[in-house]
Formats: sequence, C-alpha cells, structure tokens
Amino acid sequence: MGIEKKKYKLPVGYSLFQTMLKTNEFLNNPIKFISKSMVAFSGTYSAVLGNRKLILTQNPEFINYILKENHRNYNKSELTTKKGAKFFGKGLLFSNGDYWLKQRRLIQPAFHRDKLKGLFNLIIKSIDVYLLEFPEGKNIDIHPLVHQLSFNILIQSLFDIKLTSQMMEEIRQIFTELQHFLFKDVNQPLHRFFYPITGTETAQLKNAKRLREIFLEIISKRKESNKQYDDLLDMLLNSKYEDTGETMSNEQIVDEVLILIFAGHETTANTLSWLLYLLSTNKEATQKLTDSFHDSTIHECLNNEYLKATINEAMRLYPAAWIAERVAIEDDKFEDYSFPKNTIIVPFFFGLHRDKNLWNEELNFVPERFIINNKVTKLKNYFPFGAGPRMCIGNNFAIAEMSFFIFSFLKKFQIQASGQIPEMKPLITLRPDNVILNIKRNNNL
Repeated sequence: MGIEKKKYKLPVGYSLFQTMLKTNEFLNNPIKFISKSMVAFSGTYSAVLGNRKLILTQNPEFINYILKENHRNYNKSELTTKKGAKFFGKGLLFSNGDYWLKQRRLIQPAFHRDKLKGLFNLIIKSIDVYLLEFPEGKNIDIHPLVHQLSFNILIQSLFDIKLTSQMMEEIRQIFTELQHFLFKDVNQPLHRFFYPITGTETAQLKNAKRLREIFLEIISKRKESNKQYDDLLDMLLNSKYEDTGETMSNEQIVDEVLILIFAGHETTANTLSWLLYLLSTNKEATQKLTDSFHDSTIHECLNNEYLKATINEAMRLYPAAWIAERVAIEDDKFEDYSFPKNTIIVPFFFGLHRDKNLWNEELNFVPERFIINNKVTKLKNYFPFGAGPRMCIGNNFAIAEMSFFIFSFLKKFQIQASGQIPEMKPLITLRPDNVILNIKRNNNL
C-alpha cells in the first residue's frame, strides 16, 4: 500500500498558473496588488511559488498567532536570511534558531530605554547641528534630507567619534546600493542568471567587504584606546554571554553593527518623512502638536502624549515594515486553516493598519485614536515594530530619535504642503518618493 498523502486546508487564493500570470502585476505595484487580493479573499489568501505554498494575511489574530503565540514554530525564510547574511553577516535580522536567540538575549539589555538615555544628548546634538543648515523655501524634497540626518544620528550613536564627510558618504552610499540590490534579488530572482555577465553581485560583495573593513578598523582602534564612550559600540563591546561570560568577537560585533545601520536609519527616515507630509496636510494636528511643546524641554517631549500619538498614527498609515515573512518549521493550523511545514506566512501590516473593518476613518490622519483616557495606548490591530520575540530591538531608540527631531523641527520651522502627493515605494521598507514641501524658518529664531 502507498503512503496516504496528508490533506491540508489552505485559504482560497491563486493557483500556480494564476500566480505566474500575476507576477508582473505584483512586481509593478505590490501594495496595490496585495490590497486588491485582500479585498477579494476577505483578508487572507494563498498563492503558490514554485513548490512552496504562501499564505498572505492581514488578519490580526492570525498574525499574532504566527509572531507571538506559536512563534517557536516559525523562522525567517532561508532565502531572506541566507541572502542577507551573504552581504551583512549573521546579525539579528538575518539569523535564526539558537544563534539568533543567544544574540538577542545578549544585545537586548543595551536597548532598554534607561540604557539609551546616555545616547540622548548625542542624538539631540546631531539634530541641532543638522538643522542649522537645513534649507528653507518652496518645493523642497524632505526625504533625502531626513534620510541623511537619520543616518548621521545612527552612525554618531554607534561610534561617538568624528568620521570625515567622505567616509560618511561612502558608508551611506554603500548601504543604499546594497538595499536596492537585495530587494531586487529577492523579488526578481530571474536577474540572477545575468549576474555573471553584469557583475552586479560581485560589485555588491565588494561593497559589503569594504563596509566590514571600515567597521573592523573602528572596533580595533576602540579596543586599543581603552577609553570609555557613551555609545552603542561600547554597549556591544561590553555585552557578555550569560553562560560563558565571554564577549562577542570583532566579526560578530560588525555583524550586529551592520544590521543596526541597515534596519535602523532607513525605517526612521521613512517614518519621519511620511509624518512631515501628513502634518503638512493637517494644519489642525500640526498646531495642536506645536502648542503641546509650549514651555517644555526637548527631553520632556518623550512624555508628550500627543506627540506619541502623532508618531503612532504615521506608523499606522505608513508602516516602515509594511510586510514580513515567516516559514513554518512543522505542519500547523490556525482556526479552519491547516498547512504543511515550509509554508511561507506573509503578514501584510500595511493592509491590516488600513482595514476599514478594524479602524474608523481608516485612511485619515487621526492621532487622537491612540489616546484613551488622556494616555497613549497601543491598539491590538497595530504592529509598527512587528511583535513577539523578534519585535524590532531598536523601537525605543527610533521613538526617541523621532520625538527629538519633530520637537526640534517644529520649534524652528513651519511646513506647508506643496500639493504633491508622495509616491509609495515598497522596497524592503516603505519608502516615500518626492516628499515635496514648503519650508519656512520661524522668525523668532
């Protein structure tokens, strides 16, 4: 007798043939395609990619189950982790299993809010210096400016040393190129056939090697100096494994530094750019936010409820991590669905955050929705930093940076909409394209 084939009950969706037919539609505008599919299939649907099953969902209970309740049965996909690790090493973003857990437990304490307080003055100083030369006038593209500032802040917070402008620009340019390459490589795998001809992958591997050389030199010099610094590098250097009492190797520290920069500056810059755009088109919210800063210091803005709610609302409408993926280690089931191991589950945070069945005025910018009884609360259908053990380790750092920037920026500048709506570019993060605003420096400064 033959072995009986196990039956599963996947959500309705697209067959292999239908998936192939719709590939170009997905690649041309993934958010539009997935959003349309979510409406057609009531918030969860399946697709077929080669011999792999995919389930895409914006069901908050399903997402919560995958990321939190049964997280031990799910890893990040091998495709993502192996490809990412090839260029950025085995940092938290691109590792799985026991090694990931060991690294997470080692690094997590350094990112507790109390520990980060030592970095606040570094962040504030970087913002103040940058805003001194911030341009004003009509039709200014905010995103590249904020992107550069966020990058500067992260580098300064990692290494409290003076890097040349040429070095900073080289590092920033390499990260930008690597991010674009990784997105295209994962989403357009047919391009790999042409790598031996174009030399694209070889060029990016050289870029990655150059980054490692830069950071290994910084780490070596730091160790030789025997000086103490209030920066993230010192926190990483001084972190010790519980079981052995040993510290990380230089190569491991570089892995984590690369991930912090890769995942940190882009997401914050995107959120701040979207937030400035939203404020420029919502004068009432901007005035309310500006008024809330009256007679308060920049450090006090971390406790400003309306500022917290404003940042939360921007991350609801434009989540930097607009999508995620997990792979089932063993067979699993959720409610009426059952699916085999190796099924890829794709939480669609963008769709969840705009689901009209879960949010009132789902497309409008309404910061007040996060304020309940005069306190900001996190709503259950909201995943701006993911959820569960793999929740973004830098969330407290990102919130502090965004709070300090908005406080300082609105103290110094007025913003007005230009009438141009930014285009969404769903790459690894949800990047805005052409955030064109009118900016005027306040007369009293």
